[in-house]
Amino acid sequence: MANQPKKYKKFVATAATATLVASAIVPVASAASFKDVSENNEFAPYIDALTEAGIINGYASTNTFQPGAALTRGQVVKMLGRWVESNGVAIPSDWNTKARFTDVPVNSKDQELVKYAALVADEGVFGGAAGKLMAGNNITRQQMAKVLNGAYAAVNGQSLVEIAEGVDNVRIPDLSNARAEFEDAIQALMDLEISSTSSGNFRPLENVTRAQFAKFLYNTINFEASDVAPFEIKAINNTTVEVIFQEDIESIDKVKFEIDGLKVTNAVVKQTSKRTAVLTTESQKGGTEYTVKVDGEKAGTFVGIAAVVPSKVELVSSSVQGKLGQEVKVQAKVTVAEGQSKAGIPVTFNIPGNNNDAVNPTITGEAYTDENGIATYTYTRYTDKTDAVTAYATGDRSKFAVGYVFWGVDTILTVEEVTAGATINNGANKTYKITYKDPKTGKPVANKKFNVSVLENINVTADKLQNVSVNGVKVAQLSNNTNTEVAQITTDSKGEATFTVSGTNAEATPVVFETHSTTTNGVTTDSKKYDASDLQATAAKVNFAAVQAEYAIELTRDGGEVAATGEGNGREYKVVVKDKNGAVAKNETVNIAFNEDLDRVIATNTKAGFVNPDTDKFYPTSGNGNTKSQISVKTDSKGEATFIVASDLVNDYATPIAWIDINTSDAKQGQLDQGEPTKVAPISHFQAAYLDGSAIKSYKSTDLTKVVTKFDGSETAVFAAELVNQSGKKMSGIPVKKATYTIFNTGDNDITVDGEVISPNRSLTKTYEATLSSTGTVVTPARNLEVKSVDGKTTSVRVIATGIAVNTDGKDYAFTSKEATATFTNSQEVPASYTGYVNQYNPADSGSDSNSLWFAGKKPVKYAGVSGKTFKYYGANGNEVFGETGWETLLNQYAADDQTVTVSYNVDGDTITFKVINLVAANPAGSGIKKLVPTTPAPPVTGALTLSPNTTVDLTSTPASNLTISLADADLNLSATAVDTATVSLKDSANATLSLTLLETGANTGVFTTTVQAGTLSTLAAGTLTVTYADAKNAAGVAQNITANVTLKKTTGVITSGTFTQGVLPSVATAAEYTSKSIAADYTFATGEQFTLDIDNAGPQVINLAGKTGAQGVADAINAKFAGTATVSGDKVVIKSTTTGAASEVEVSTSAAPQVLNAVVNGTAAVTTGTAATQAFTITNQLSVGEKVVIDGVEYTAVAFGTTTTPTTFVVEASAGTLATPAVQATNLAAAIQLNTADKFNAADDNAGTITLTSTVTPVGTSIATPVITVK
Repeated sequence: MANQPKKYKKFVATAATATLVASAIVPVASAASFKDVSENNEFAPYIDALTEAGIINGYASTNTFQPGAALTRGQVVKMLGRWVESNGVAIPSDWNTKARFTDVPVNSKDQELVKYAALVADEGVFGGAAGKLMAGNNITRQQMAKVLNGAYAAVNGQSLVEIAEGVDNVRIPDLSNARAEFEDAIQALMDLEISSTSSGNFRPLENVTRAQFAKFLYNTINFEASDVAPFEIKAINNTTVEVIFQEDIESIDKVKFEIDGLKVTNAVVKQTSKRTAVLTTESQKGGTEYTVKVDGEKAGTFVGIAAVVPSKVELVSSSVQGKLGQEVKVQAKVTVAEGQSKAGIPVTFNIPGNNNDAVNPTITGEAYTDENGIATYTYTRYTDKTDAVTAYATGDRSKFAVGYVFWGVDTILTVEEVTAGATINNGANKTYKITYKDPKTGKPVANKKFNVSVLENINVTADKLQNVSVNGVKVAQLSNNTNTEVAQITTDSKGEATFTVSGTNAEATPVVFETHSTTTNGVTTDSKKYDASDLQATAAKVNFAAVQAEYAIELTRDGGEVAATGEGNGREYKVVVKDKNGAVAKNETVNIAFNEDLDRVIATNTKAGFVNPDTDKFYPTSGNGNTKSQISVKTDSKGEATFIVASDLVNDYATPIAWIDINTSDAKQGQLDQGEPTKVAPISHFQAAYLDGSAIKSYKSTDLTKVVTKFDGSETAVFAAELVNQSGKKMSGIPVKKATYTIFNTGDNDITVDGEVISPNRSLTKTYEATLSSTGTVVTPARNLEVKSVDGKTTSVRVIATGIAVNTDGKDYAFTSKEATATFTNSQEVPASYTGYVNQYNPADSGSDSNSLWFAGKKPVKYAGVSGKTFKYYGANGNEVFGETGWETLLNQYAADDQTVTVSYNVDGDTITFKVINLVAANPAGSGIKKLVPTTPAPPVTGALTLSPNTTVDLTSTPASNLTISLADADLNLSATAVDTATVSLKDSANATLSLTLLETGANTGVFTTTVQAGTLSTLAAGTLTVTYADAKNAAGVAQNITANVTLKKTTGVITSGTFTQGVLPSVATAAEYTSKSIAADYTFATGEQFTLDIDNAGPQVINLAGKTGAQGVADAINAKFAGTATVSGDKVVIKSTTTGAASEVEVSTSAAPQVLNAVVNGTAAVTTGTAATQAFTITNQLSVGEKVVIDGVEYTAVAFGTTTTPTTFVVEASAGTLATPAVQATNLAAAIQLNTADKFNAADDNAGTITLTSTVTPVGTSIATPVITVK
């Protein structure tokens, strides 16, 4: 290596002069004597030198420099301006008439700034930003680097960046933090050692202090380009030396190189650096210093390197394939003694020819090793042959290795991936394809046998084997030769063969190598052993691992931290799973439990559980599958899944944890193992339900208990505005008084609301109001919104709701705008891309559904006969079937063979493609694909309706009844293979109507059914329900409406509880009595602690407590003013009037003692006669026949007009079928209560619907619990 540094600094020992020139500035001894710059300050020499030279100034008024203060851009302009001007660069003549920066006007008070701003701008030192100098802003280190580079260029005619081009870059770890425009200047300052830090970082974004800039500017002024050494010289090996110039070498032939004591035999320009000359020399003597001259001038020295003889030579690859006419690369690797260099060692390569003929001559060449000890030699051949290549250490033939080069017209053996990816999931297969070509002709060769193994399992001990198999064979070649197993493959007519590699938690580099056969006693055996010199090809390494190990789980809680108690409430969580690239993971199983202890045992210190979303009930506590304490969910096409956590216990909490099982095949192992992807969810706390806002939810018209957002095109979506608790679930007992819905059609097809059509991209607003009683209470809540898709087509809708509800306190509750969305999908339409079973086909070329086939449960699709469309067909073997006739012949064959046929259907523009995906024998027999045979339509029949229950649907029973509607009408059985639908209407006693869709019980049954849930029935008026079916053709072939009736029994009456007055027993008069707060026995009252006391209006007296101690001290002070009125009870003072009755009074006021509070206490008058407790209640909504009023457990049943009453029944009708007014009903109920001796009340009504109950409990005035009054 060279013995001088790459660059060095020149000390300038001359004194600074008052007039600056481009020469150096020398530090002086505290010339400026700033009082805040001590002599031992590391920056003092630079500050003093530049101050003495007149380049920088301090603050004269305080004689300070303020070295730690941030430097401003304006101060930098002045400093650089002074230096540039002092070196002969003239100030622009128009500096005081033409502003260079918009924020530095020529009439500025700081004329020095104006002058130097013009100078540095014109010289390209300072550019500003958006035309502004921003003189008051601090300057950063990266900005400083740029302006120093510009200033140096202005003075010296060459920038620091240009000079540094001849210097190797030093590493600056934080250079990437700088803006691109500053990077070159920063690199130059660091390369030229104008700037240096202990860490090597430049800290480009930090501000520059005044002291730091003094040093930077000093170093810049003192730097000279001659400080950079012109050459760098280093020995590469025993016969090679490199000379590095500052600039590119234009013509090396014109440069004369000499080395004292060593002959230079050759000189060339290095291929990778035009600034580097590579000299070949005689063998150097190790440790000897040699001097290099360039064109007669000394360029530097280097120390010679002794020749290194390797202890071993081996080939990097003993088997190489070459293509005729192209260079092949052969590499040898040397081993040297520890501490010796591997670089520059000569290696000889010998390749014998064919008797050294001109076509395939013997080749001998030499190459030198690189820093890794690898020598590379290239050569070519022009005829197919196999070369035996010997590589040996030049000068020591005993250190050698032999390998082979297999030459061919084309690459003889190749391996390529069929399955992409460097990482494959455990247990999955990665497929490869090999191609073998004849070396002479380059054509594929069939029936060529090859062995396949993996390099990781070759020549290793048993404990090092990877868990890998090839084509199901556990490949291995143990180093002790006790076990050799390979997979064998044979090429086909294309010269190709495939193999698959699979493994678990392993890595594998597939290698395909030629099979060698031996024949013994007429038996031919294929060798399975791998040899590095075999004709072979390897594929890239593949890793087998659990792909899920790098998955990321996201867990979010839907709603706030506090959820409502009860399994029907709870809190929903959403799981999102993504792979390592951020793509969603579909169909992934995620295990969910509650947060576990450190030992990975699932915690049981929460009473919360997981809820089945289909039933709103907890999962079972034990058993197979999901349980209350642990479940598994599967992600959908968006990588998402949801689960619900609930608890019946107030103040309980739950912290779910999710993980993906990567160690078992079913992905549902209950144990969370180390290394498995996991995520802890936000906690949920459980409290009793309370009103927490409003929501709009969508339900199916047949089930108003389960929220859904996806509807079949034939279904009715019901949107309900609801008041909800903290879990977002509906609060009971809060009816909606008024609801306004705005419906937006966001889909592609029409929707209808109340018979009004809403087209796509249009909206409609509907308002519904409740039925109110005469007193303003809600009788029937505002109805819900119903939305349908026209003709059952696919579309979507968005609904916004606002309105008013009646809270439990009877007050109106206005809810703000909420939103819900829903989609309608025509489930019978076949989408543009679909795969499914085909039930039947119709080969007829005319008539209904001609040239069509039917996917199970779908409408028919055309496979021919559509103008402008091109149809393509493919059989089960993947071969194309040409033409309609060929396709139908294929379908006929499948039908004849009773096959279950899976077909894919794809529409791409005007091309429609059918592909048979799978064929299996039909099970049960006879259920395979059918050819449609036209049949004569069955004669029409009259539809029949059946209701269950058929008399009364009782919503007051437990559980409440549902209504099942069945329709039998063979006319509607449109398809013999698909399930059809029918429609009926349901009307209540108030003429509100529901449209219901009935689903056929099975293909070809002609029986249709649906169940109307109790939740939906509860929205209807009590009384007669009428179901109507419009039969298009009865048995006579004419239209007929078929009806069936049932009675809906529900609670309609509403009772509002009024005032409760507790009973008062007879009593004697009492005296007024006041009790203080606790007073510590050792507490001594301070001056000013006092209060005013008046007993029985005798006149107020100030009770001064100063110096008194404890409760007894207070009592003594009181008794001194009001004798005998104060006593001590424990640590409290009791003040008691000497009189009794209502006039008896103790009044404490203006108290300044914290233990004695202001208060007025009176005695009570004597009560001679007791007063019974009373409870008022009002019938605010008429009661219906059959409803019961329950008063503290005693039931009173509402009966019809004309019914003979008993002490527990009362009439609620004014005439048959007509309900009486609430006032009349109250009178009748009060009479029954009055007659009933089984209760504990008398009753009287006010003829306006209010009844007052009076307790009959003796003695009169006895306290009772507030009566509980309900309707059921």
